[in-house]
Amino acid sequence: MGGGAGTSRASRPLVDDHQGAPLWMRAVGGIVLAAGLALTAAVLGWPGDAPESALVIPGLVAVVVGILALVARAGLTVTEDAVVLHFRPLPPRRIARRVITAVRVTEADARTYGGVGLRIGRRRRALVLTPGPGVEITDASGRTTFVRSDRPEDAVRALVGAARSE
Repeated sequence: MGGGAGTSRASRPLVDDHQGAPLWMRAVGGIVLAAGLALTAAVLGWPGDAPESALVIPGLVAVVVGILALVARAGLTVTEDAVVLHFRPLPPRRIARRVITAVRVTEADARTYGGVGLRIGRRRRALVLTPGPGVEITDASGRTTFVRSDRPEDAVRALVGAARSE
């Protein structure tokens, strides 16, 4: 089936904005990945059963952390019925439009939420890979979610427009 006729109006993205990890994060991820691979290869290549075989675990952890830093990506997709938050490598999180009580454009960086990446607090959640503007969404339970965006005004307009058309 083709894309046009089978796609419901509610599932089409009104705004689709994603960012990859910044260059410094990808560089660090590449270095950590290479170090983890080197350590794991050195331990596995060691003749006999040496006590250093326990170093395989930190080597594999470094490989996983390096890969995660290389593939990290954050963003949001606004449709007529929901906002979908993306933070790769985790599965997307969907916030139904009907539970969103407020949305606004705001600035944030790593200091605002205590670091980079997915930041989870008591009533706050943030997806921050780079500093700059983003969209802050408040739901009916009072939880706020911030996602960094290159087009936050477009996302806010799409959400406000969807609320008016209901």
